[in-house]
Amino acid sequence: MKKKILVFTLLASLLAFSGCTTKEADSTDKSTTKEEVSSSKKAEVTSTITLLDGDKELSKKEIAFQDGEKLFDVLEKNYEIEDNDGMISSIDGHAQDEKNKKYWVFTINDEQVNSGAKDVVLKDGDRVVFKLEQF
Repeated sequence: MKKKILVFTLLASLLAFSGCTTKEADSTDKSTTKEEVSSSKKAEVTSTITLLDGDKELSKKEIAFQDGEKLFDVLEKNYEIEDNDGMISSIDGHAQDEKNKKYWVFTINDEQVNSGAKDVVLKDGDRVVFKLEQF
Protein backbone atom coordinates (compact mmCIF):
# COMPACT_ATOMS: atom_id res chain seq x y z
CA MET A 1 0.00 0.00 0.00
CA LYS A 2 2.83 2.38 0.91
CA LYS A 3 4.50 1.63 -2.44
CA LYS A 4 1.32 2.53 -4.36
CA ILE A 5 1.01 5.84 -2.52
CA LEU A 6 4.71 6.57 -3.05
CA VAL A 7 4.50 5.78 -6.79
CA PHE A 8 1.31 7.85 -7.17
CA THR A 9 2.89 10.82 -5.34
CA LEU A 10 6.03 10.55 -7.43
CA LEU A 11 4.04 10.50 -10.71
CA ALA A 12 1.84 13.40 -9.60
CA SER A 13 4.95 15.42 -8.68
CA LEU A 14 6.61 14.69 -12.02
CA LEU A 15 3.52 15.75 -13.94
CA ALA A 16 3.18 18.94 -11.92
CA PHE A 17 6.83 19.92 -12.34
CA SER A 18 6.96 19.04 -16.03
CA GLY A 19 3.84 21.15 -16.65
CA CYS A 20 5.46 24.16 -14.97
CA THR A 21 8.68 23.73 -16.87
CA THR A 22 6.89 23.60 -20.22
CA LYS A 23 4.93 26.78 -19.50
CA GLU A 24 8.06 28.65 -18.48
CA ALA A 25 9.85 27.50 -21.62
CA ASP A 26 6.90 28.60 -23.76
CA SER A 27 6.74 32.05 -22.17
CA THR A 28 10.49 32.47 -22.51
CA ASP A 29 10.33 31.49 -26.19
CA LYS A 30 7.53 33.99 -26.83
CA SER A 31 9.33 36.86 -25.12
CA THR A 32 12.54 36.04 -27.00
CA THR A 33 10.62 36.08 -30.27
CA LYS A 34 9.08 39.46 -29.41
CA GLU A 35 12.49 40.86 -28.52
CA GLU A 36 13.99 39.58 -31.79
CA VAL A 37 11.16 41.14 -33.80
CA SER A 38 11.53 44.43 -31.95
CA SER A 39 15.27 44.57 -32.44
CA SER A 40 15.04 43.58 -36.11
CA LYS A 41 12.64 46.42 -36.82
CA LYS A 42 14.38 49.75 -36.92
CA ALA A 43 12.54 52.77 -35.65
CA GLU A 44 10.65 54.78 -38.24
CA VAL A 45 11.72 58.43 -38.34
CA THR A 46 10.97 61.43 -40.57
CA SER A 47 12.82 64.08 -42.55
CA THR A 48 11.72 66.88 -44.85
CA ILE A 49 12.93 66.85 -48.45
CA THR A 50 12.52 70.00 -50.55
CA LEU A 51 13.22 70.30 -54.28
CA LEU A 52 14.15 73.71 -55.68
CA ASP A 53 14.90 74.97 -59.17
CA GLY A 54 16.88 78.08 -58.34
CA ASP A 55 14.61 79.88 -55.88
CA LYS A 56 11.41 78.21 -57.16
CA GLU A 57 10.06 75.44 -54.91
CA LEU A 58 9.17 72.35 -56.95
CA SER A 59 7.98 70.18 -54.04
CA LYS A 60 8.29 69.67 -50.31
CA LYS A 61 7.55 66.37 -48.58
CA GLU A 62 7.84 65.01 -45.08
CA ILE A 63 9.16 61.50 -45.61
CA ALA A 64 9.06 58.56 -43.19
CA PHE A 65 11.92 56.07 -43.38
CA GLN A 66 13.75 53.49 -41.28
CA ASP A 67 16.44 54.81 -38.97
CA GLY A 68 19.85 54.32 -40.59
CA GLU A 69 18.66 54.42 -44.23
CA LYS A 70 20.78 56.12 -46.87
CA LEU A 71 19.47 59.27 -48.55
CA PHE A 72 19.66 57.69 -52.02
CA ASP A 73 17.44 54.76 -50.95
CA VAL A 74 14.89 57.10 -49.39
CA LEU A 75 14.81 59.17 -52.58
CA GLU A 76 14.28 56.07 -54.73
CA LYS A 77 11.28 55.06 -52.61
CA ASN A 78 9.64 58.48 -52.70
CA TYR A 79 10.62 60.10 -56.01
CA GLU A 80 11.27 59.10 -59.59
CA ILE A 81 15.02 59.53 -59.83
CA GLU A 82 17.72 58.93 -62.41
CA ASP A 83 21.42 58.73 -61.68
CA ASN A 84 24.73 58.43 -63.50
CA ASP A 85 27.24 56.38 -61.51
CA GLY A 86 25.50 57.32 -58.25
CA MET A 87 25.22 61.02 -59.01
CA ILE A 88 21.59 62.12 -59.20
CA SER A 89 20.78 63.55 -62.62
CA SER A 90 16.98 63.84 -62.45
CA ILE A 91 14.34 63.99 -59.71
CA ASP A 92 10.66 63.67 -60.63
CA GLY A 93 11.41 64.69 -64.23
CA HIS A 94 13.50 67.73 -63.28
CA ALA A 95 16.81 66.98 -64.97
CA GLN A 96 20.22 68.56 -64.85
CA ASP A 97 21.12 70.72 -67.85
CA GLU A 98 24.77 70.30 -68.77
CA LYS A 99 24.59 72.90 -71.58
CA ASN A 100 23.49 75.56 -69.11
CA LYS A 101 25.74 74.10 -66.37
CA LYS A 102 22.77 73.46 -64.09
CA TYR A 103 23.28 70.58 -61.63
CA TRP A 104 21.62 69.04 -58.59
CA VAL A 105 23.31 69.94 -55.31
CA PHE A 106 21.97 69.32 -51.83
CA THR A 107 22.23 70.52 -48.27
CA ILE A 108 21.26 68.86 -45.02
CA ASN A 109 20.20 71.15 -42.19
CA ASP A 110 21.48 74.16 -44.21
CA GLU A 111 24.99 72.69 -44.57
CA GLN A 112 26.54 71.86 -47.94
CA VAL A 113 27.18 68.13 -48.31
CA ASN A 114 30.34 67.02 -50.10
CA SER A 115 29.33 63.34 -50.30
CA GLY A 116 27.01 61.55 -52.66
CA ALA A 117 23.46 60.65 -51.61
CA LYS A 118 24.50 56.97 -51.49
CA ASP A 119 27.00 57.81 -48.72
CA VAL A 120 24.75 59.95 -46.51
CA VAL A 121 22.75 58.34 -43.70
CA LEU A 122 19.60 60.31 -42.89
CA LYS A 123 18.73 61.13 -39.30
CA ASP A 124 15.42 61.93 -37.69
CA GLY A 125 14.41 65.54 -38.32
CA ASP A 126 16.97 66.22 -41.07
CA ARG A 127 16.00 69.00 -43.49
CA VAL A 128 17.26 68.03 -46.94
CA VAL A 129 17.15 70.54 -49.80
CA PHE A 130 17.95 69.49 -53.37
CA LYS A 131 18.53 72.47 -55.62
CA LEU A 132 19.11 72.73 -59.35
CA GLU A 133 21.89 75.28 -59.29
CA GLN A 134 23.77 76.95 -62.12
CA PHE A 135 27.59 77.00 -61.95
